[in-house]
Amino acid sequence: MWFIFGMDSLLNFLKRIHILLIFVVLEAISLTSLIGGDVRRNSVFNTSANYIAGHVYDLTWRYVGYFYLREENASLMRQLSKIRSNSSSSYIIDTARFHDKLDTLGKLKYRYITASVVKNSVSRQNNFITLDQGSANGVREDMAVISASGVVGVIVAVSEHYASAISLLNRKIGISAKLKTNDFYGSIIWLGEDYRKAVLNEIPNHVELHQGDTVVTSGYSSIFPPGIPIATIESFEKNTEDNFYKINVKLLTDMKCVSNVFIIENLMQDEQLNLESLENKFVQ
Repeated sequence: MWFIFGMDSLLNFLKRIHILLIFVVLEAISLTSLIGGDVRRNSVFNTSANYIAGHVYDLTWRYVGYFYLREENASLMRQLSKIRSNSSSSYIIDTARFHDKLDTLGKLKYRYITASVVKNSVSRQNNFITLDQGSANGVREDMAVISASGVVGVIVAVSEHYASAISLLNRKIGISAKLKTNDFYGSIIWLGEDYRKAVLNEIPNHVELHQGDTVVTSGYSSIFPPGIPIATIESFEKNTEDNFYKINVKLLTDMKCVSNVFIIENLMQDEQLNLESLENKFVQ
């Protein structure tokens, strides 16, 4: 019964559009006859079809990319809000792309520049990331790079329109880190193996640890603001030889699919480094 009803509905629908169907068929036959025996016309037709298809494809992905980037940028903004909420009133991240330092009145400590990853590697012992922002946009060496999930790396070289960052997946870099629960600090180091894993060193054996504890930036360097997520503790064991834990962590940023980042500049970095350089006078 339902089959007969469905067939009746289909036949009624075809009756309503039969003129349109006949027109489409005749147009297809005419077009095939027109271009079928003429190489030049065939080439023009294919070129035009590819042109139209290409524009449709490009337009489609522009909209898809827009909504994807909007979602990812929203995630990045939430990350910045967390950083700001975990800091004192003098610790502010501005939401403008570029700001004159003279307008800060001493209140602005960090600023950020949005960037996209144009080249990335995870399979080498010492990996780097290329970003699409350079000195023309205020990027310089020793700026932090973070994603919506956490730490990505540090800017080490800059051209006018591009910047190269040493990746968190690089054996020559160590990130000053601390346990979010109790502020005991150490350093995150990648061992050159699994791109998702690293180790946290220098945490004393007497500290209470739990699987799943979050590791964040300590803020003790002049590069990264404090409190940016880096990893979570996956496993740990006490090392009786040096009284420090052996801690394995899982990195929060998936370095294999990172695409949009923030480059963060510490506007007071030079002042901090100049002051710290004076310590050498007391050591000598």
